[in-house]
Amino acid sequence: MITSHLLRKSLAVGIIILFISVAVVPTINYTTVKAAIDNDLVEVTSEACGIQGYGNTTVKLTKQQYQNLESYLTEFRARLNQTTTREEAVPLFKDVVVELHRYGLLPRGMSVEKAQSLVIGRHSAIYLTNLIKKIKYDDSSQNNGNYYCLIAGHTGLMTQFQGIITAMLDWPGYFYPTIAKILHIIFFLSCIVNIFFPASVFQFIGLGGLNNHGTWVPAVGWVYTIGSGGIRQWNGDLYGMFPFVLGNPFGFTNVAVEGFTGLRLFLMTNFYLGTASSVSIYQY
Repeated sequence: MITSHLLRKSLAVGIIILFISVAVVPTINYTTVKAAIDNDLVEVTSEACGIQGYGNTTVKLTKQQYQNLESYLTEFRARLNQTTTREEAVPLFKDVVVELHRYGLLPRGMSVEKAQSLVIGRHSAIYLTNLIKKIKYDDSSQNNGNYYCLIAGHTGLMTQFQGIITAMLDWPGYFYPTIAKILHIIFFLSCIVNIFFPASVFQFIGLGGLNNHGTWVPAVGWVYTIGSGGIRQWNGDLYGMFPFVLGNPFGFTNVAVEGFTGLRLFLMTNFYLGTASSVSIYQY
């Protein structure tokens, strides 16, 4: 009787374990598959710079889509290198906007036409470019810069974007490096301010600078400009040359671009496309 009772008990326990296994195993398999799918996706975020009223857009691309986008941007740079005038470069900039739209990567609420207008700049910028060209131009002094230009760039982690409000909060750090702790607090406050004032006409881009360990680190990549100084481009280890810095989580970056308006993509690195009032970059 005892043996029969134990047998029935064991059978009951076995059935319970079987039901639990049937219920749990599919859940474990689903979680594993879902994690694998997530690991195969790459998040890409787009941002409008120099204009308000448009939100950031984040899209998850498959690795193949991401590689296709990277390949397209590489081809875009190759085509840029074949241009000799602004008129030749403008259609290429517009084509990039159309390509980004295909991936759903325009800022939230922005049409293709509005994005193209933002990227290629206003008529006033073209007028200023032509006006400067008519003035005597000292080419020897502009080897490291350009003015009122179309700009495209693809640079690494030591790249920082800030509007004029947040940038002004960080500039004291350039002159008073001994108050590092206070500056870190200022930086986080500036991030909060940036939520309410995310962009302005006076948008800055910083390239290269000092990291938190006091080591000089470049923004690795390339920058192309075509403007009043003709074609100016840089490739390799890049540092901004303007006498100001921007705060960022990695340290401080040197200002390289002033008055930037356009689009920015964060694809593990930074890709940006638009116009700038002035650019000054040192290639190491």
